[in-house]
Parts: sequence; structure tokens; C-alpha cells
Amino acid sequence: MKPGTTRGRWRRTALLPLFGVLFWIASVGASTIPGLLVLGVNVHGLSLASYAGDPEQHLAPVSQQVVQDLQQGALGDHGIGPTPTSTVRPSDAWTGSSSPSPTPAPSALPLPLPSATPLPTPTPTPSLTRAAINGQVIDSVTRLPIVAATVSLSPGGVAAITDVNGNFSFGVNPGTYSVTASATGYSSAGQTVTVNGGQNQIITFKLVSLTATGSIKGTVTDSVTGAPIVGGAVKLSDGLVSLTDVNGNFSFPAVLYGTYTITVSANGYAGQTQQVIVKPGHQTTINFQLAR
Repeated sequence: MKPGTTRGRWRRTALLPLFGVLFWIASVGASTIPGLLVLGVNVHGLSLASYAGDPEQHLAPVSQQVVQDLQQGALGDHGIGPTPTSTVRPSDAWTGSSSPSPTPAPSALPLPLPSATPLPTPTPTPSLTRAAINGQVIDSVTRLPIVAATVSLSPGGVAAITDVNGNFSFGVNPGTYSVTASATGYSSAGQTVTVNGGQNQIITFKLVSLTATGSIKGTVTDSVTGAPIVGGAVKLSDGLVSLTDVNGNFSFPAVLYGTYTITVSANGYAGQTQQVIVKPGHQTTINFQLAR
């Protein structure tokens, strides 16, 4: 190959980048000028002839920004540089309120309340007229009042203590009651009482003293002749023994009240047995007639 041919080919190769740059500049200029002319006509109302004839005329700041956007868009269309974000124009700004006014929620309608069913009026129970049970507790022998005796009432389970006069009192409903009286040193006694409304029933308890004594006396004689039997043995069921005297008499001066069995025996005579009841404060007389 000839040296001149080689140098010519190298020169043509070196000019290729320069041609590329010139071609790029021409392309950019061709794409930019129409946008400027259109912007001048649309934004500022300038005619194409007046804008082209006065290259010294300056655009307003907003127009310059728009021109820059168009230029950058043209460059971006050719793959040069990033595509800028769009700029919001003042005329495009939304002048409304920041948030829409809330729609009022519909008010809930009140639910009808069920009507209350009236309760039946109860039939009033007639009140019971109260009654009373009053009384006194006394000694069965002396008839003196017994102080601090206990009087119990059933049904009800209540009790009263007699006062210094031996009296007691209960307020009760009409009905039938069992009343029991007891005191230290006395046997208990009970009564059944029925009272009506408004009635005041009076009862008396005569208690027998457990320490009260009576006496027993008598005579033992021959059943045929009637002669007194001397030295006869008279024995009580509680163990006491009395011997008949010269007149055939015997006695037990102090015996607790109650029922006793008396057995009499004498030499030459058949024995004999009798029962006797001893009451407090009383003297009981009993005679025996023995047969041979």
C-alpha cells in the first residue's frame, strides 16, 4: 500500500468524530428553535417575525423556565441527560381547602322502648289481731308466789321469767299453745291454752315443792276385840319404820310428799299392806286391823 493512501485514509477516519459532533449540534438546534418560536407565540403573544427579528428580546422568568424545560425535554428525547420532573405552574395550583368538609353522619333514630307490663296488685293479707296469755306461778301448799320460775311457750320457743309476784305474760297470735312452768325445788307442770284474737287468757300454775313434807299417823288394833296391838312394826316403802306404842299408835312426822306403801306386822297376827298418799303440809291418817 502507498504511504499517501494510508495518510488520506487516516485523515478521513479522524474527521468522523467531528462530523458526528456537528451532526449532533445541528439536531439539537433544529429541535430547540421550533419550541422557542412556539413558546414566544403562545406565552408572550409575540409573532414569529418579531421574535426572529429581535434576537435581543428577553423572555419573562416564567417563559425562561418553560424554555429550559422544553430544551431539556428535547435533549432527553435524544437520549442526553435525565428527564427532569415536571414543574407545577402557578396557574395550575389548586386553591381549594386542604381537606374536604366532612359529610355529617345521619343521626340514629331512637328505638321505641317496650311498654312495661303492670304487675298485678297483691291482695293484702289481713293482719291478725294479737292475743295474750298471762298468769301466775304459786306454791301448791302455801299459795305463795314463786319468784324466778321459768314459763315456756310452744310453738314459738319463747320463755318468760316470773317477777316478784310470780306473774308472767306473753303476747301471741290466735291459736293453741302448750305452756310449761318450772322452778328450782318444784316439780314442773303444764297446761294447754287456746286463745282467740284480742283475747287475754289468764292461767295459774300450782307447783308442788320437792322438799315439802307431810306426816302420817295411825293405829294398829285387833280385828276381833279392837284392842290395841303393842309393838307392832309399821314400815314405809321408803325404808322408814315406826313401832306402835301402848295405845297401838304409830306416826311418821316428816315424810316427803308422794305415794307410799305401808306394811304392818305383829307377833301372832297376819300382816297387812295399804297405800297412802302424802301431801305437802298435810297429815294423813291410816289405821290397821290385824287378824290372828
